[in-house]
Amino acid sequence: MLGPGGYGQDKRLNMDNILAVPAQSEPSWASEAECITNADETPPYCVFTSHTFANGRGVSILTTPNRAKTLQRVPAFVDAEAMAGTNLEASPPFEERVLPGRGRGLIANKTLHRGDRIFAYSPILVLDEDAFQNLDEDKWIALETVAVAKLPLATRELFWELHGEPSVHPISDRIDTNAFEIEIGESTNYIVVPEIARLNHDCRPNAVYFFDTQTLTHHVHAITDIMPGTEITITYIDPRMPRQQRLTDLYTSWAFNCSCSTCSLHPKLANASDARLAEITALTEHLDEGSEASPQIAQALVSLHHQERLHGTSTNAYRLAALAFCAQGEHWTTVQYARLAVEFGLLSDGFRDDGVQLMMRLAEDPEAQTCWSRRRA
Repeated sequence: MLGPGGYGQDKRLNMDNILAVPAQSEPSWASEAECITNADETPPYCVFTSHTFANGRGVSILTTPNRAKTLQRVPAFVDAEAMAGTNLEASPPFEERVLPGRGRGLIANKTLHRGDRIFAYSPILVLDEDAFQNLDEDKWIALETVAVAKLPLATRELFWELHGEPSVHPISDRIDTNAFEIEIGESTNYIVVPEIARLNHDCRPNAVYFFDTQTLTHHVHAITDIMPGTEITITYIDPRMPRQQRLTDLYTSWAFNCSCSTCSLHPKLANASDARLAEITALTEHLDEGSEASPQIAQALVSLHHQERLHGTSTNAYRLAALAFCAQGEHWTTVQYARLAVEFGLLSDGFRDDGVQLMMRLAEDPEAQTCWSRRRA
């Protein structure tokens, strides 16, 4: 996420330099795109809006004309079936409540098992990071304003319901607080999905998310069993950081003091947790060095993830264990860890992730992979 205050102090909007230019003759976009540029910037950055996207939910995309044309070729825009099941909450497995000291949150209303879908939504804003980096602040905010104003009414109301830490401008404040950074093709973008803003943070969350760049869908799944009456949570940060760094990062970016069960541990227990986290970092670096790492080290890494309840980041531990046992030439233990890496990777990294595909091949036929029996060679 961007975090509040990313654009400096308050500046008044300057709309004078916004140009209305014809869109790229594609039926999904509105008839005109709003464009703006610095004096030394080419090409311009523009806001392209579709009111028909995602069955009328709509989306505004702030990017260059060429990147907009490329983005419009992804299945989300050209395949009517690509987003089947997205933006639907006919019988959601949760209810929204006001939680003391935590604002709004989602509470499970049924038992959720690992892998169960919680929801899947498309973004209402996609903002090119290059525009954020290259445009003057007043011009960036002007385009943000256009992007929100051009959304369908119901979707625009969803945006204004978002919380934003007061800092720069009501629109920027909401985007800063709620945007997620994702990669689409070769460009970095910030997306705003209002529904995921209903999920509060926990350093040991019970849900994970990923963004599918082909269907432009943000998926949220349970990563462990969730009992009815339990709050559904995600993590806003890398939960493998030591306690003090987590607290600092969360307060700096979202202005709250984390009181999750892990951050609230007795100092002795918090120190033991930090020691395990440091060991996770050290063992991961060791295993990443190559096939010489022993399977026992990999198993220790997996165990440490279990001890720390780092379910959402355990995919890499399972992957490293699968590769270590593959190098040892142990077929069924390789399959065991590769299957776990696939299961957890699909939930946290997505359906098209290269690492997930690698683990699928390894689980299917360990002996055919390049890692097989390396330590025996």
